[in-house]
Amino acid sequence: MALTLTQTCGIVGLICSLLNLFGDICFMDFYLAHMNFDGFGSFDHTSRPGNFFNFQQERHLRRAQATGWMYPIWAVSTSLQLYVGTKSFLPCALLAYGLCIVGGNLHSGFAFATVLPQVTHKLQSDDTLFPNEADFYQVMSSAQKEIMNPVFGYTPGPPAAYIVLTEQTEFSKWCILFTPLVTVSWVAAIGFLLMPMPWGLYFAGSFGTWIILVMNLAATIALWNLDDADAYTKINSD
Repeated sequence: MALTLTQTCGIVGLICSLLNLFGDICFMDFYLAHMNFDGFGSFDHTSRPGNFFNFQQERHLRRAQATGWMYPIWAVSTSLQLYVGTKSFLPCALLAYGLCIVGGNLHSGFAFATVLPQVTHKLQSDDTLFPNEADFYQVMSSAQKEIMNPVFGYTPGPPAAYIVLTEQTEFSKWCILFTPLVTVSWVAAIGFLLMPMPWGLYFAGSFGTWIILVMNLAATIALWNLDDADAYTKINSD
């Protein structure tokens, strides 16, 4: 049985979400094994074993680094679902921007931040890299803060929730429980209040992926039985 447009978008969006969740956990595991919390990108002179991955073998880290290609696909599939469900352009545009620009930049920043610690820890007898570390990462951190404004991770939520509550849409009212602000609230509560460290850090630190994954899942369930004729009508209508 062939999948409909909304079913295909839902499955693609969920696959992208899970791939990004793998990348989040891998990057955080690398951060805890190689870096410290003095500032973004600052790292220790010695490395520790990861809690999930063996970073002596680079295949897991390389897979996480390479997942940046999927952000446009993730944005299209998720935004198309949201547009079919709400027929509103604004939350879809904010969501696409948040995934492609903010999410993509965030991924590239963390992927880039894994390079220098690897080189340094493999060449521990050579201390020439360390004097430049602070200046290098100060510049990178400043650039990241300018672009990685967290507001874009949440802005699709309030407009989408308002539309679902006040207008006739394909989404049931319960779908507002799966919008970004609600999701990030319970993810933070579980991660920081209920889970022991460092496991809570992995869970709560992946909040950017959780908000999209949960929204993907809710939209996929809500739109699963929508046929292609209705979906195309909603996309092409004014």
